[in-house]
Amino acid sequence: MMYNVCMAKKTKKPKKKKAVKLSTIRNRLFKIWSEAVRRRAGDSCEYCGIKKGDIYVNKKGESITTKIDAHHLQSRDVKDNPLKFDIYNGISVCPSCHKFGEDSFHRCAPTTMNWLLTHSPERYFYVIENHKQRVDLDNKDVLAEIENQLNILEHLNFEKLKAVEAEFPRVVNKRKPKIIGTLFDELDEDTEDNEENEEDDDEDTEELSSSSEQ
Repeated sequence: MMYNVCMAKKTKKPKKKKAVKLSTIRNRLFKIWSEAVRRRAGDSCEYCGIKKGDIYVNKKGESITTKIDAHHLQSRDVKDNPLKFDIYNGISVCPSCHKFGEDSFHRCAPTTMNWLLTHSPERYFYVIENHKQRVDLDNKDVLAEIENQLNILEHLNFEKLKAVEAEFPRVVNKRKPKIIGTLFDELDEDTEDNEENEEDDDEDTEELSSSSEQ
């Protein structure tokens, strides 16, 4: 006799979507910020005027195709400072004016200040006024709001960011300190030693009391 054996198909559990890392979100925001800063300047260096794609000859006599960078006026390394994603905190510059020239923005702070005060005082005073702004940039809801604003606004709305932070506060899980097992072993040994010493003291006391009675 032949028997038909029906094999039940295993149902696959739906895979859980992995949470997007904060570093991935921040890198995306920096890319959007950089593109916006360079686009505002027409992909040209705001300091020397050279444009993206222009050919220039470097000190070694090599022909180089110009690239354009976006430079932060207030450092992007300041913790929880939303200016790092604010277009008004950026300037479009070529690599020479950005980092490598003697008077570049990375090497000579007065260059930055003089250029801003002369050509874009509104950006200078905007950064001065807002360089102490702080929001929780580990909060993904805040970062999502920053991305929305980057796509539609000329500069960030800090009050809106703070409102989002207040409405959707980030839950911080405090880890309990790890206790090393040997620590308790040592404590137990010390406790046992103390208990033994106390017993010895009791015995000595009993001996003294008995001898005094005699």
